Amino acid sequence: MPYAKRYLQTKKMKKSITIFTILICLTGFRQSELILPNTGETLEDLIPDNWKLLDATSGDLNQDGISDLVFAIQKTDRKNIKLNDGVGADTIDLNPRILAIYFGTKTEGFNKQLVSEDFIILRDSPSMDEPFEGFSINKNGILDINFRFWYSAGSWSMSNHKYRFRFQNNEFALIGYDSNEAHRATGEITDYSINFLTKKMKISKGNFSNDEAESVEWKEFHLEKLLTIKSIKKPFELAFNGIYL
Repeated sequence: MPYAKRYLQTKKMKKSITIFTILICLTGFRQSELILPNTGETLEDLIPDNWKLLDATSGDLNQDGISDLVFAIQKTDRKNIKLNDGVGADTIDLNPRILAIYFGTKTEGFNKQLVSEDFIILRDSPSMDEPFEGFSINKNGILDINFRFWYSAGSWSMSNHKYRFRFQNNEFALIGYDSNEAHRATGEITDYSINFLTKKMKISKGNFSNDEAESVEWKEFHLEKLLTIKSIKKPFELAFNGIYL
């Protein structure tokens, strides 16, 4: 079973803690657009009080010769940190997270370009490692957002995921997606690589015991319009050609 689908099923099985998480997130996220300033001179200027930085990177996203800024933050309200008396971590931080993108200006400041209230997912299970792995921007202005799933209990699966975005038509369009999914007990590995520009998807399957893929399948797909950070909303919940993006 694809790991993203397993992730969804695991979340559906959660009861009171999941409901609480949703309520906390919806309450916080509705306010996030108002919390973040429209402009700022530095990263520190853009992070509101009572929020902490998870990761940040800079690079020229819109290829205008000026460095831009991408960062993720999380609220630090103590009442949203819940104790866990079971397996895993002692506490669960249910504070909302925000992805923000600011374009640099000629005056060396930054202007707000995008705020996503959903894209940086929470570590909302006590047996779950931190899922957000950070950002990178290459010399061509391509933004990578990385996730990793690993559970100390409740699942033998582990996976890595990379979303690749390019700024075009005033949106951050998804042009590529790569994932590596593995089962720690059986050693089975499945890699997905999707190029949304060529509309081709590569699926490779193998095993830890073999350095080379045992099977490789190519699929072509139809896509009228490129997906974007805004249209995807929350990772791993959008069904696409047999997997969840």
